[in-house]
Amino acid sequence: MAMADVDAAAAKLPDYAPALSAFHRACSGPLRRIVDALPIAPGASVLDTPCGDGAYLSWFAERVGPAGRVVGADRSRAYLDTAQSSVTASEHAARVELVVAEMPALPFPDDAFDFVWCAHSLYSLSNPTEVLGELKRVVRRGGTIGILENDSFHHWLLPWPVPLEMAIRRAQLLALEGQTRAWRKHYVGRTLASLLADAGLVERRVATHTIDHAAPLDEDERVMVTDYLTGLRTLTRDRLDAHARAELDAFIDGRGDEPAAIDRDDFFAAHLEIAATARKA
Repeated sequence: MAMADVDAAAAKLPDYAPALSAFHRACSGPLRRIVDALPIAPGASVLDTPCGDGAYLSWFAERVGPAGRVVGADRSRAYLDTAQSSVTASEHAARVELVVAEMPALPFPDDAFDFVWCAHSLYSLSNPTEVLGELKRVVRRGGTIGILENDSFHHWLLPWPVPLEMAIRRAQLLALEGQTRAWRKHYVGRTLASLLADAGLVERRVATHTIDHAAPLDEDERVMVTDYLTGLRTLTRDRLDAHARAELDAFIDGRGDEPAAIDRDDFFAAHLEIAATARKA
């Protein structure tokens, strides 16, 4: 991508921004509990990168207290503006600093932070191993790196027919393999422990968190589920047979007098979050 294109991309929110913000709102309770379990002491210095819309910044600022410091870093100026608006509304805003930064070349010295957080970004950044190396560089010895990720095969549990799910997962794998050599990044959640070990980090811990959603869904939950399903349909459609395509369309859009799955009064779904921490020796 040319530099002008990079600058233009950084000046506007990414296409996934509405769905990500809906996720942060709909799941704020479970996400807050994940943050509360992280090893962050009063007075700590915390880095969140890429910080995106800044959903975690105020929670970190509350955790570190008046003597602490929180830095949110992102390449997107538009996202930093969004994060600034979110942080300004918090009583802890004075503890938060926002910085333009491009992973994996962060503008911070070695050993600069007590805790470094990276949420839902390893799969999208070019090289997860390189990213972890940079996070390790900027965390102090004895400090902790925290990662929050998903696994594309096990992201959502949905009430769809088993044969349809099997067809979709096969098509999903084939589509991702055809798009990039780095298709395995989409399944990074299942490899977090080994990635952290390969980075030379110690005291590695991986925990899963299931977040449930049941009818009637609120608007943010509907955005989350719909975005996931429509993205999956776009990715897999050319690799599904006619029957599977029709079944997926009916699940998403309804068919005849049959409503879409999310409009049924018995709809439920759950998605899996994978949180990992490891310490720099």
